[in-house]
Amino acid sequence: MLPDFYLPVLDPFGKEAKRIVERAPPLDSMPEDLVEMAVKRLQWKGGESMVERTPEAVEREVLSFYLMAQATASISHPYSREVQFVAEKTRDTIKYRLYCLFRSGEADFCLKAIAPSIKILTLDEFSKATGVVFREEDIRKIRDLRLRKDGLREVDDHILPQYTPSWVVRWQDLVQLMAHGRLQLTDLHLCQGWAVVCMRDIWDLYSDLVAVRTERYIQTVFERLQEQGEPHRLLLDVGERISKMVPRVPALTAPRWTGGGLDPECFPPCITSAMNGVSHGLRNFAIVMLLTPFLSYAKIAPSGKANAKISDFVKDISVITKEIFPLIAEAAERCNPPLFQDQPQERANVFYHMGFGMTTEPRLEDAGKSKWYMVPNCSKIRTQAPLLCKPDETCKNVKNPLTYYFLKRREKFRGGRRDNAGGNAGGKA
Repeated sequence: MLPDFYLPVLDPFGKEAKRIVERAPPLDSMPEDLVEMAVKRLQWKGGESMVERTPEAVEREVLSFYLMAQATASISHPYSREVQFVAEKTRDTIKYRLYCLFRSGEADFCLKAIAPSIKILTLDEFSKATGVVFREEDIRKIRDLRLRKDGLREVDDHILPQYTPSWVVRWQDLVQLMAHGRLQLTDLHLCQGWAVVCMRDIWDLYSDLVAVRTERYIQTVFERLQEQGEPHRLLLDVGERISKMVPRVPALTAPRWTGGGLDPECFPPCITSAMNGVSHGLRNFAIVMLLTPFLSYAKIAPSGKANAKISDFVKDISVITKEIFPLIAEAAERCNPPLFQDQPQERANVFYHMGFGMTTEPRLEDAGKSKWYMVPNCSKIRTQAPLLCKPDETCKNVKNPLTYYFLKRREKFRGGRRDNAGGNAGGKA
């Protein structure tokens, strides 16, 4: 069996990987070849993703992974096209490594790497513990169903072992995959709370789990960066290089936005409260500081560029004037007293916070005259406007209202068609 120092090759979030990260060099002194590896790892194909069996090579692998993830978080919101791209490439890398290591006789090592995340028993161990006995015909039936799932009707002896059920996994350990729409309970052959699986199932389940954890890690870094301010220049540079690797979509024009696009059912409680209007002491924060950046970022979903301007993603000003601003104006009118009637200068302040400077008649060419303010983190909302903060269950898993929105959109679409709202303002927003 391979030594423990090699475990991070399959488990970038395990104890061994964390120890490597703890002794990582500061960003200012990050080796150039490691920076290049953080970008190029997203272009790996097949054997390029395999890591030499030395501590030094494993350390480079771990550090490049974390640099890639942190850089993505510095220029993209959670569930953006960039984040999905990085997660899928990470899944493919882990899956290929499992495939190679299993086939080279390192199945025990693979199972050791997976064990902290997914409890796995052999069929014999399961039978001894539960008294359930699987007959040969049961095994063949489950195997044939799995083959049909992959569209295979005829296979040779080389492929067959990959599809022959040999283990069971605890289905509760797969809940994260179900929550992220990567697995349905009906996909599993369940027996007393365990799923009967073959080698190929293990590759799929575990690599998908690493992808989900990659997404969640990027979310955590994104929210932390919102509190810290401007990310390190190296992270921004690497992040923008990564973003250029993601297939792009056209910039938005007004006709593509007909019918709205924002989904109020996915708004966090603080945004719903702001939309319904607030009292005198909360108005400026709720409308200008919170609702304005939330609606503009949620609808335009910018990603892939540091210090982004609205004009980088929108090619028709009516997206702002006829789609986003009316929602803000309606919320301002519901305030007590109505904000814009009481403080008309706040109308210009709204556009200022969207990056158009102090104006009541924004033009796309004015984008960038002021900063496009980001949505404040939950901690800031609790501090400056505690009456707006009425957390629900989802709030416990996020630290920023925008993360809440994209997460709820993701959950809403996980059982049906794929949600494009989390991408770079090109799909349905």
